[in-house]
Amino acid sequence: MKKLLQAIYLALTTIERRFFAIFNFLVYRPKARVISVGNLSMGGTGKTPVLFELISELQQRYKLCVLSRGYKSPWERSFYHLHGKGPHPAGLTDEALLLNRRFPDVPVLLGKNRHHAAIIGEQQLSPDIFLLDDGFQYRRLRKDVELLLWDAMSEPSEAQLLPAGRLREPVFRLQQANAILLTRCESVPQSKIDFWLNWLSKQAPNVPVIPVNTQSDGLFDHLGNRLPEDQTRVDYLAFSAIGRPASFYAQLADLGCRVEEKVEYRDHHYFSTSELQKLKQMGKNKNHRLVCTEKDFCKISSQIAAEIDLHILKIRTVPLSGRSFIAELAAQGIRL
Repeated sequence: MKKLLQAIYLALTTIERRFFAIFNFLVYRPKARVISVGNLSMGGTGKTPVLFELISELQQRYKLCVLSRGYKSPWERSFYHLHGKGPHPAGLTDEALLLNRRFPDVPVLLGKNRHHAAIIGEQQLSPDIFLLDDGFQYRRLRKDVELLLWDAMSEPSEAQLLPAGRLREPVFRLQQANAILLTRCESVPQSKIDFWLNWLSKQAPNVPVIPVNTQSDGLFDHLGNRLPEDQTRVDYLAFSAIGRPASFYAQLADLGCRVEEKVEYRDHHYFSTSELQKLKQMGKNKNHRLVCTEKDFCKISSQIAAEIDLHILKIRTVPLSGRSFIAELAAQGIRL
């Protein structure tokens, strides 16, 4: 049954690709450069911190605008311009909220029809670069650079088309990326990094593969103040609603935090007040402090974060070489 479903899924994705190859007049070609950050698989690959690192580097030279689908938000099938410090309406995605909190001066255009968002963006904002979030499968917008992420924590058995594996498109599509970023290398042994480097190089021999680390940037309070080490080497209840929470725990351990309890919710889950109060009581019962990711913190009001005395882990992603993404990609002949 799985093979039949795989065959159907492959046929549908092939038809879509060929349709836009034939009717390429449907593809919008903006004046601004378009840099796509995406993946082949379902679930998290560490895309958000990569996108943020690119913004941090590029905003020093260029006027940026982010195009995001706004998955499962009220604006997925309409349009919303997220800019400035707010207040913003309820229902925004956690990625959009986090991006806005980190970079309030970088506009984010939310909507499933990202070619339409790009047209509006060019008319109203005149950016130098569009950053296309989760754009590898989006075909209605010309892309100048395709950065494809591959999670080093994934298993070889997952490198198959849905439903047998986790891939949204066939493996040969790796060859159409400009560069493959092997993410979360810090969470796996060197032998697994070597396995994926070898496997990816065989699947896409002409595409550079760049291993990257996601590393902790420290723990902060709800006001954004960095916490000194003596306040973080305590017992924690860690809660999260992210794709692969194992990396969250590893980053806390790197900071010397003792994670004694773990509470995991589905990816993109919005926390209710009652859930947060329950977590507070669980922590209080065992004298554990509460800690979450920065991505999850964006879905929690400042008032409640203060009430539960929340600690927040901030992270960043950097190439293993120690160079910036701009320098690393330039060394591979790729201009952002």
